[in-house]
Amino acid sequence: MNAFEQGLLKYLKPEQLSLIQSKKVGIGGAGGLGSNCAMMLVRSGFKNLEIIDQDIIDASNLNRQQYFSAEIGLPKVEITKKRLLDINPDVNILIHQTKWHEGNAENFFKGFDFIVEAFDVTDWKHRFVQYYAPRFPVIISGVGMAGLNEKKPMTVKKVGNIYICGDRSTDSAQGHPPMAPRVTQCAAMMAEIILDLSLNLKP
Repeated sequence: MNAFEQGLLKYLKPEQLSLIQSKKVGIGGAGGLGSNCAMMLVRSGFKNLEIIDQDIIDASNLNRQQYFSAEIGLPKVEITKKRLLDINPDVNILIHQTKWHEGNAENFFKGFDFIVEAFDVTDWKHRFVQYYAPRFPVIISGVGMAGLNEKKPMTVKKVGNIYICGDRSTDSAQGHPPMAPRVTQCAAMMAEIILDLSLNLKP
């Protein structure tokens, strides 16, 4: 057990940390939702993650994603992996810098407990959830976390084995800018669901 994990035992019982570390979390997307959610999960003790994202870091990402100016032009998944290993050097992270689609979907997240949908393209969001919902125990999706003037309350809605976090309406493609406070809030809601379910708490 490394120093980070020993530090977690100040807040968690050994059996709780063991439960958390036994879970596997797959994340589709390493942007505002995915990068923030992954950071919170690892800080909470999770150490088995798989992340897929095709993008490189752009200056427009820096207002809400876990990246810095010097990293512009680098692959998001590689920087996310590096950042997570900086928190816990013993975390197990498998990354894929590739575009997700139904043709390669079966190659990812084998035997995982939780699947996080964290894409920013509406079509991908729906397709990702539709593909994995019948195949995995729990799917967590982020829908609606943008806006400056129209700030609708963000909640969690459960539909079968799918947890939907956000206001379920605001879309950056419709003129609602994605800003750090609401995007990060939604990512935190997603991470909290995974933490609660892992510890057999009511989310």
